[in-house]
Amino acid sequence: MEKAVRDEQLLLTDTHIADHIRANQAKAAALALAQDTLVHDPALHDIAAMAISCDYGVMDADALLKQLRAIVILIETFKNKPRFLEMQRLLMVLLRAGIHRVNGAAMDVLTLWRDAIQVDIGGKVTILGNLDDDFLNILSMGKETREAERQLTAIDQLVNDGHGEKLQSVSVAFNIPYDDTEKILFRITTMFDARGNFSRQAFDSMVDELAGYGDHVFELMWCYFKVMKACTNRVAFLNALQHLIHRMKRPKHALRYLLTDFCRRSDQVMPSDRSAFMLANILLRSYNQELDVNIEMTPEDVLNVRKGLDPDVVHYAQFRVDSMDDRFSAKVHTIHENIIAQLTASVPFDQAVTIRQLLLLEREVFIFLSLIAGHTARFILVSALREYGHPQQGVYRYSQARAYLPIFLQHLKVIIRGVGRVGARDDVILLRQIHASEAELTQFDKSPEYQRAVVRTLAWVEKAIHGIPDATHRPVA
Repeated sequence: MEKAVRDEQLLLTDTHIADHIRANQAKAAALALAQDTLVHDPALHDIAAMAISCDYGVMDADALLKQLRAIVILIETFKNKPRFLEMQRLLMVLLRAGIHRVNGAAMDVLTLWRDAIQVDIGGKVTILGNLDDDFLNILSMGKETREAERQLTAIDQLVNDGHGEKLQSVSVAFNIPYDDTEKILFRITTMFDARGNFSRQAFDSMVDELAGYGDHVFELMWCYFKVMKACTNRVAFLNALQHLIHRMKRPKHALRYLLTDFCRRSDQVMPSDRSAFMLANILLRSYNQELDVNIEMTPEDVLNVRKGLDPDVVHYAQFRVDSMDDRFSAKVHTIHENIIAQLTASVPFDQAVTIRQLLLLEREVFIFLSLIAGHTARFILVSALREYGHPQQGVYRYSQARAYLPIFLQHLKVIIRGVGRVGARDDVILLRQIHASEAELTQFDKSPEYQRAVVRTLAWVEKAIHGIPDATHRPVA
């Protein structure tokens, strides 16, 4: 699959390639390819222009149908031509970048089948068949994003606006019968006292009943967790959610929903994003000691785990992240961009998510990527290695960096260990360069504690190199 972002300095704000620039580059390449290949088929020029150049952000249902039909025709036209794979790749890059900008009402007319799409506009049904898996996966993720948005809105209106009549909207959004919706929401509300405190005892008494309602119960409770403003012990609620997932034995479904929600707004950071990855890191493992304790953050020791990972769930997580690599990478960049904004601020400013929370979120993401591997995971971790490992180029150059040096070193250790798990031979050179920067890293703080922390952190480089398959295991200097 084509990577939407190739810049290995993804995390650096001043080198990140904006989404619209990448899309424009893909459009230009696709138009040039169409013009060269279809020089003897002028009748197809308009179809090619529609498939490549239309603005997804202004599409209604009719325009979306025309767009999808044009893409299908253009792919079929190129199928027996020498540069078919190149055109297919470019079209998928454009579809992946644009589908999340289509308005919700237009997405609602789509029904996805195994190898086809049904489009129902006012009772007039159109079928587009024999579609590629990548094509269908991109549309499926667009639909999932739309559904998650609608579900969260319905719960937010019910919980925070106090509209009892919104119960029907919740029922429709989650595709749960009205009576079941009423029962589930009643059970959820009884888990909280008048001051918003969560009762684990109340939850434990009804977890089996809740699990019996199926997959949508987790989705509903996750949305409830996100919108609860008065909940004072959110960690206990989060711990209860992992028990629910464990009881339902549906980790892949929960993981899919968490990743969809995380990437839903790739240009924003939500307070719940860290909680999503704390849960995700637990779901990857076949056994979790955390089931019996309240989780505050994922322990770094999980990076020692290999046999304890659930291979089926890990493979699925890797597939999902690699399938949404552009949006996932954009969200990771947004997180880091927010960190940089607070590191460069001359005075503190109000943020929905503080810099410490952002750094903890970024750490959870790095651990998750270290566990799942895949091309997106390696790409982001190598970018992070440059950002947190190069004293002159990375986060250390910003005005407020000194206050967060211990956290930066903790990040760097996680990243080094992660690259050791998911890296390739090409990454060994960078790891050795990072190790060689020890003298520069120690200049930022002369305290004995910091000096020792630098040495301990960089000691992981040699272990990481040994973890990379086929790496040259020449000891670092």
